[in-house]
Amino acid sequence: MEKENYVAAIDLGSNSFHMVIADAGDHGSIKIMDQLREMIRLNAGLDQDRNLSGEAQQRALECLHRFRQCLTGIPTHRIRAVGTNTLRNAQNSDAFLKCAEATLGHPISVVSGHEEARLVYLGAAFDLSTRGKKRLVVDIGGGSTELIVGKSHKPLHMDSLEIGCVSLTRNVFDDGCITKSRFKRAKNLVSMELQPVIGAYRKLKWQEAVGTSGTIKAVDKVARELGIERDWVSAKSMAEVKKWILDTKHSHLLSHVSDQRRPVFAAGFVILSTIFEELGINRMEISQGALREGVAYDLIGRLHDEDSRFHGVASLVTQFKTDPEQANRVQNLAIRFLDQVKDDWDLQENLNYKLLYWSARLHEIGISVSYDQYHLHSAYIIEHSNMDGFSRQIQKVLALLVRCHRLKIEIDAIAKLPDEWVERISRLIILLRLAVTFYRSRSDVDLFGIVIKVSNRQVIVSYPKGWGKAHPLTVFDLENERLVFESMGYGLEVGINSNGTGRFQKA
Repeated sequence: MEKENYVAAIDLGSNSFHMVIADAGDHGSIKIMDQLREMIRLNAGLDQDRNLSGEAQQRALECLHRFRQCLTGIPTHRIRAVGTNTLRNAQNSDAFLKCAEATLGHPISVVSGHEEARLVYLGAAFDLSTRGKKRLVVDIGGGSTELIVGKSHKPLHMDSLEIGCVSLTRNVFDDGCITKSRFKRAKNLVSMELQPVIGAYRKLKWQEAVGTSGTIKAVDKVARELGIERDWVSAKSMAEVKKWILDTKHSHLLSHVSDQRRPVFAAGFVILSTIFEELGINRMEISQGALREGVAYDLIGRLHDEDSRFHGVASLVTQFKTDPEQANRVQNLAIRFLDQVKDDWDLQENLNYKLLYWSARLHEIGISVSYDQYHLHSAYIIEHSNMDGFSRQIQKVLALLVRCHRLKIEIDAIAKLPDEWVERISRLIILLRLAVTFYRSRSDVDLFGIVIKVSNRQVIVSYPKGWGKAHPLTVFDLENERLVFESMGYGLEVGINSNGTGRFQKA
């Protein structure tokens, strides 16, 4: 197959949509085969109620329709599309995403600000030499600005600020007029966003600064055409470009800026110049790698069993100090049950194993808050934490899976999932609940001969003769699970399985 080694990474940004297609035949490196970029200004399509306008949605869908043509022949599992700030914040994001996924022919993951920053750093780091220096990476998008300090390919500290070139344009430069007073107002807005985090970046003692994406490249282009600098942006060139912008007085007169970039250039420049001033930056290198390249490298990692989401889960486990032995017990049994039913329940996909593994590792992290209703605390922590590698959708699914591992099932929450997730999550919840039930004693138990069989919406749990008498609490808990299963539309039978042969009789 001609494109079997290709990967495609799609960035649905607040200002521009980008797609990079690369040959990833050799592990650890990519060869760019094609790049597409269209200025959509999705953020500019938000109304006062934070709903995406019909016009903005139409621009986006038409772009995705064009992108889809380039995905032909690339295996589905080697394609990843991510949405950023505007899709995080739009009130009608879910409705739009359904149309967007149908148009693109592929799922779209909406990532958190933390995950966006991590992917930006990854894209920049792979583009730059690994000299071992600690570097600051700045990415100015349409709806947010990411600041990251890292070393080599590892980010160390990250923040995503709720201000970008499109959103700041809407607030200050909406009619295109550029004045000193507007510049000052825009700078004050940026400084307010920076204030809570800027101290940490001053203390991190980074050794070089790097800029990614459109704003930094546009500033560099202007500086070169004005005869100021080449190949990097300096404090001196920033001062000269600022003077040129103020002398120009209107965005449509910014002759050294592309037609598409002109409306948001002044706002992007203010964000960049304020960061220069607040952090005392003298020189900023330019990286060609950004979010979409980071998505590509992260996707390659997943294809080679280096899924960054495992690191995200491990970080939460370490932070909340869960019982590793109990997590291991539940994890191993849940996976064993999945092996027994995956064919009958159509759960062969690798993601199902990962979801069960992650939920087993995390199901008790809420105990650090309080044992009472700890499953709810666990779910809240999972849904609202910064977890490497996770989209917001998968993070919410994982939180729901953990929330339902004991006591009441959140039927309404399950029903609100996309149709293709409802049955899958219901069945994974059943497997996790059963694994937790068998290890309620929090000690090693002889589970030889424990068998689960399923047929559509019927679950049969059987154990060897005599096992039930030795474990009366487990049998009692299994009997009580019947009503819980019924609330999900599933039946449960519990009984004796003669020597693990599969012959079942009620206890």
